[in-house]
Amino acid sequence: MRVRCEGGNDGSSKSKDKKLAGWWLGAAWRGIVSFFRHDSDRYMVTLAIGDGGNDIAMIQEAHAGIGIAGQEGLQASRAADFSIGQFRFLQRLLLVHGRWSYVRVSMFIMGTFYKCMAFYLTQLIYQFYTGFSGTSLFESWTLSMYNTLFSILPVLVVGIFEQDLKPSTLLAFPELYRDMGPRNHLFTVPEFLRRVIVLGLLHAIVAAYFPFAGGLLMGYNGTTNDQFINSLMVYSIMMLTVTLKIAYIDVRRWIVFSHISVILSLTLWFGWNGVLNHIYPKSPGDGYFVLGVFDMLMSKAPFWFQWIIFTAVALCINVLLVLVYSVRDPVEHKITSWVAFERRQEHTANKERRKQWMADHKLGRFS
Repeated sequence: MRVRCEGGNDGSSKSKDKKLAGWWLGAAWRGIVSFFRHDSDRYMVTLAIGDGGNDIAMIQEAHAGIGIAGQEGLQASRAADFSIGQFRFLQRLLLVHGRWSYVRVSMFIMGTFYKCMAFYLTQLIYQFYTGFSGTSLFESWTLSMYNTLFSILPVLVVGIFEQDLKPSTLLAFPELYRDMGPRNHLFTVPEFLRRVIVLGLLHAIVAAYFPFAGGLLMGYNGTTNDQFINSLMVYSIMMLTVTLKIAYIDVRRWIVFSHISVILSLTLWFGWNGVLNHIYPKSPGDGYFVLGVFDMLMSKAPFWFQWIIFTAVALCINVLLVLVYSVRDPVEHKITSWVAFERRQEHTANKERRKQWMADHKLGRFS
């Protein structure tokens, strides 16, 4: 912030005081800028907190600015990213909501990249069977609905509602905050390679290569599968794998919205194909014969067998990698241990409440 103070030409002490104040404020601002632009640590994120108008420059220069709405007015709160009523609320804002926000954003980004990587790698695998002709495995209408309808709900639930640990645990042990956000545990290149590239490739191989290699005939009267039958098989496996992985394996806790996202995703999948099965053009120009195919596949045991078995294989691979990673990584092992401890506490508390309810019920009945 540059302060330009102009005084008269009378050489008065008041003019000199203005110039001196302007020089001092400019030097202070340069100090603030140099402090917040310190980049010795590329993962460092700065935070500034203030409650008055003189703190606005500091609040706006930091990565995260917090204003306290208090006796000095609302100037700092209006210029800040976050506003709190008292300074003591900063602890919960950082240790609980700050950590949850980091976890949600990281998992949402990783999940979004993963579901796209896994799905479109099946197209690459299919090109080995078509001589890299560029032919799409999936029918265009259904292809365009993947990110719009069939896979959007689980990542949204994770990005909005994920809470890996309870507030009481996070407030009692601040090192859990340090291990996650400040050390960038969930959003690094190795994490991206493991969660997106490796798992995406493995799941694409299971969803695309396994059905092609199996060669189970699902056409009319046991005839050879056509392109749309193969695409529907691969699409079904991939959609179910992505949905269950993001909704149940990636998260620490299952909530009611996780179940709702899975049910709605499957409902949209069956509903879309059920409608498309009857309204698709009879003579398509792109070579996908869709009319009546979905109804026919619903009555085929090989379709259900491959859908369930190959989805289970893909998820088992995912669970195995998660177990190995949770044992080898100390931070992940610590978080997993805390989650297990909280679940044991919840189970014990539920048992005690159940016993107390039964005791009260008996007393009420025999009194």
